[in-house]
Amino acid sequence: TEMASCHPPGCYGITFLPYLMPGERTPDWPHASGAILGLTASNMSLASKCKSPAEESTSPDNIEGVNTSRRPANPMAGLLYRAAMEGITYLLAEAISTMQRACGNNGFRPDCLLVVGGGSRNPLWRQMLADVSRMELRFPKESDSAALGAAFQAGAAVANVKRRSNTEKRREVTMEEYVSEQKIEMEDEIVVPKLDENTILLYREGRERYLGHATKLFGNKMT
Repeated sequence: TEMASCHPPGCYGITFLPYLMPGERTPDWPHASGAILGLTASNMSLASKCKSPAEESTSPDNIEGVNTSRRPANPMAGLLYRAAMEGITYLLAEAISTMQRACGNNGFRPDCLLVVGGGSRNPLWRQMLADVSRMELRFPKESDSAALGAAFQAGAAVANVKRRSNTEKRREVTMEEYVSEQKIEMEDEIVVPKLDENTILLYREGRERYLGHATKLFGNKMT
């Protein structure tokens, strides 16, 4: 992550398509496969010149008696790692956009995402997701949030069974109403999108490039 953080958004034009299953569910491209696109001598040269903060602090140039010609064994590692993170982030952002389009103008319009899973512990990816989605991120303390969501669904169903069996015949509760009544403990940290125009532009260009490559390679193929 430290090596990835020294590279700018957009990865100098490198795009990672994260369809490694193989195939992808959102969009429905079972024929898709992963790819790294846009590698050039130019961006490979830029990768070799970039140093993470940790590398800067222990740079051979700053340590007496150390060979100053020494360089990291694999200077592309951080750049490709960042490209992979960006590819996954663009995939998630496109899935959210698809839901918004499907729900129409008055439907799904989130301004906050609850982020879970191992990747959510990575500070670079947290900020990256906020910047690309342009939404605030919050983080539930419950480590097994998928099971928690399933429990909420079951709880809503049980609540409605009880309501139907009640002699008062109370109105059934919707899933949204039931979930909103539940208390979900959150971490204190809230990640918000950066307002830096250059960051916004680089991620927008990177996302458009990602979508263009993905569509050309897999969007028009029949399953």
